[in-house]
Parts: sequence; C-alpha cells; structure tokens
Amino acid sequence: MRKNLKVKSKSKFSRKKINNEVGITLIALIITIIVLLILAGVTINLTLGENGIFRTAEMAGKNYMEEQDRELAGLADFENMIDNIIGGTGSSSGTDTPDAPGTTYETLASIAEPGDYVKYNAGVSTVGNNGIVTFRVLYNDDTYGLQIISDKNIEQVTLGTASTNNLSAFQASMNDYNNAIATLNKKAEYYATSSPHAIDGRCVGSVPTIGVDGKFNAKNAEVEGTYSIPEEWTLPSGWSSRDTGCQKITEKNYTTDQTEMQANNIWTTGEAYWLASRAVGSYSSICSFFVRFVNTSGNLYYYDSLCYVNSDGSADGNALDWGLRPVISLKSDVKVVAGDGSSEATAYELGV
Repeated sequence: MRKNLKVKSKSKFSRKKINNEVGITLIALIITIIVLLILAGVTINLTLGENGIFRTAEMAGKNYMEEQDRELAGLADFENMIDNIIGGTGSSSGTDTPDAPGTTYETLASIAEPGDYVKYNAGVSTVGNNGIVTFRVLYNDDTYGLQIISDKNIEQVTLGTASTNNLSAFQASMNDYNNAIATLNKKAEYYATSSPHAIDGRCVGSVPTIGVDGKFNAKNAEVEGTYSIPEEWTLPSGWSSRDTGCQKITEKNYTTDQTEMQANNIWTTGEAYWLASRAVGSYSSICSFFVRFVNTSGNLYYYDSLCYVNSDGSADGNALDWGLRPVISLKSDVKVVAGDGSSEATAYELGV
C-alpha cells in the first residue's frame, strides 16, 4: 500500500516539471520574436530610412557626378588659361579667369574714380609681371569714357640723332620731330592691341577724346605747314631752301591730360616721360624744334630740342631718350574680380 502511494507522488512531480519547461519555452519564444521584430525594424530603417543605405548610396552617387562635373569644368578653365599664356593673350595671375557660375561682378566703369589703381593685362609678356602692369584711372566719364594710364614708364623711347653742324643728322632729327606724335601713339597702341580689356591706346599728352566706338579721335594732331628761317640769317651749308622742313604747330592738347593728372597725383612719377606734343621756339639767334616731356620732378620741359637752326648758318640734331606712358581706352563692360583700387597692393583686378 505504501509502495503505490510513492509511485503516485512521483508522477505528479513529473507533470509539474513538464509544465514548467513548457512555460519557459513559450516565454523564450516570445522574447525571441520580439527581438527579431526589433532587429527587423532597425534593419528596415537602416536600409530604407532617410539616412539609410539606399539613400546614402543615392546621395553619394549624385555627389560623385557633381564633383566630376566641377573637376571637368576646372580642367577646361585650366586648359584655356594655358592656351592664353602660350598664345600671349592671357596671364597666369588669375585676373582673366572666367566668372564662376552664378557669380556677379561689378564693372570697372561703375565703381572706378580717377587716381584708382588697376592691374592691367597689356597682353605683352615682356612688361610688368608677365604682362600685368599697374595703371591708374585717368578718366571715367561720358566725355572721355574709361581711360587708364601706366603708373610708371612702360618702356624707353629715343627720338632724334645727335650730331653738330651735320645736315644729315639735322634731317634725321627733323623726321623724328615731324613724326613724333604718330611714333609715340603707335608705340602706345602696341599695349592695347593684344589686351583682352582694351579698345585703343595713345601716348599721354595727345588728343584724349574718344568716339562712340571707344577709339581716340584725331590722336595725331593737325599741323599748320612748315617753318622757314628768317631771310637775314645765314643759310646753313648744303641747304637750298630756307624751309626747314620742320612742321609748324600750335599743339596744346597735353593740357587736358595735365590738369586731370595733377588733380589726382598721377603727373609726377620720379621718371622723365614723353608728352605727345610738339613746340617751336624761335629766338633772335636760334630756332628750336621740341617734343615736350615731363622731367623727374614733374616739371614740363621743352628746352631740349630735337633739332635747331642757328643764325650763323649751323644746323644741329639731338637725341633724347625718355619714357613712354601709354593711355588705354578700356571696354565699358570690363569686370572687377578683386581689389578695391585704393593702392598698388590692392589694385583692381580685371576679369573677362
């Protein structure tokens, strides 16, 4: 009887154990399902969410394409710059870089004041910094347009032939005197011909007015004929006529530039330079033919003649070597990409 009771007690214990194991297994299954659901939510968010893998990959691809386009555009600009440098029409200074997309720059004509400093690309690699030369604003108005002048001499120009009492030397100097305005203006034009910013060029002191096309009007001044020595003077040896062959002129065109330059501290540079202006000096014993120039102190000079005739029958030629200061007429739409024009160090940099 006791034996049977013992067996029955063991059977109840086994069923209880089985029930407990089944309960634990269900709880573990539920927890596992919950964990899997959480992991699934996290995975879906990482894959399809705002910052998910697919979205990130899509943005990376887009950024790659945009960066590739920028690199290609940069390479194209670099190739253009190299072509300009090789062709002599540009510089490596960056002042002629095309505008970046969406960038708006002011034009020089809209902000420049007389006296302001400008970095001008002369298109001539042998001057300045690979063609970049410091200029100053000379005019910016409706009458004269936008004109700039070199801050210092850009080259030296020799006129005349030195010789005493020599007919051929006198004649050579006479030719330089007669053609001085055209010669100086032609040399100044050289620094406008290859520039991406310029329309025309002239030597300081010549006619400053421009036409609707931006080119200088009548820059080579008119003359009144030629000058003859007085009848009472001894005729120089070898001469068959009292006509000197030297042009008689009354040029005062330089005064327009002079007034503007002195008002804006551009006139005196510490260097002597030519003015595209001539004069005749006739006195009791000598007749002299001059091309005006400004000396190192800023004084206007025309006492050193290119050629002259004396009352005693001697005729001489002279050689003079002064600097050239070109005046450039700029395009009205030339843009400023850097600088404020207040000094040489912060001169306006021009774009194209």
